[in-house]
Amino acid sequence: MRRARLVAVLGLLTAGGLGLLAATQPWAQAALVDGRELAASGQDVVASLPILAFVLVALALVLPIAGRAWRYVLGALAILAGGLLVAEAWGGTAEAAEALVALIAEATGLAGAAQQAEVAARTLTGWPGAAIAGGALGALVGAWVLATGARWPARAARAARYERTGSGLAWDVMDDGEDPTR
Repeated sequence: MRRARLVAVLGLLTAGGLGLLAATQPWAQAALVDGRELAASGQDVVASLPILAFVLVALALVLPIAGRAWRYVLGALAILAGGLLVAEAWGGTAEAAEALVALIAEATGLAGAAQQAEVAARTLTGWPGAAIAGGALGALVGAWVLATGARWPARAARAARYERTGSGLAWDVMDDGEDPTR
């Protein structure tokens, strides 16, 4: 079951990394007639994307040291953060075009039909899909933690072998010239 913990940590890191990458990449781009290029990034469209992605990364860092009860809490938080990331990115796909219109209006000072005449090309990228995939992976890993977390080996038992049977720790045993792993 140690691999289950490793799978969960790597899955959360991947989900958070994918969310962070998608937040920094352009979701919509436009080329103006005068040659300028404008882009609306994921964090411009949906400001909460980097925060939710950082939550998934933080959960990945805390999960290896969590006890059994905390694993359930962290698994539920991963499901929540992943689900919110999916919902925000899904909603952001429609808002990407609107954010691009606002950028064009700011750059040209025009709106409506006059703005359309200044735009040579518009494209929507696939980065919202990457954010959705990262959120879905985070939610799946959270469910994996809830399903398998009870069977993971306890970290306290691993550290207990270094404790001295009396009141001292492994350092005291080594000071006495003995082997602390026995």
